[in-house]
Amino acid sequence: MQISRRTVFLLISMAGCGPTIPAVMEPPKLIHGGWSRDSAEEATVEAVPESVRSLNPLKVWRVRYVGPQDMTGVWILYPNETVAFEAIQKINKGPAIRPFQRGAHFVVLDAVNKPQQALGDFQEGVAKAIP
Repeated sequence: MQISRRTVFLLISMAGCGPTIPAVMEPPKLIHGGWSRDSAEEATVEAVPESVRSLNPLKVWRVRYVGPQDMTGVWILYPNETVAFEAIQKINKGPAIRPFQRGAHFVVLDAVNKPQQALGDFQEGVAKAIP
């Protein structure tokens, strides 16, 4: 039995189709811009906003970062970047939260009484902290 080039190509192409494990598995200890993680307590899926709970997160943490402006929120690790991107599309946005996605990570910050500049700086810092 001879294997065709097309079969070899399909097998190689499909090798990367399985589930992947994100490179960064937990919220970073340091965030560019002067934030350091004060706490990261594992939480249940009930901590995830209801509109994105059905996307089956791998892990969930309640986090607190101290820095120029203290930040608290929920840090969610999804199986891959595609699922986290879907979460940013599905979440019910409002003025009380600041959701953003970086790779397989989806973060929902508590935005009450937080300056927009500080929220943006933190989000930018996360983008630098997670490759």
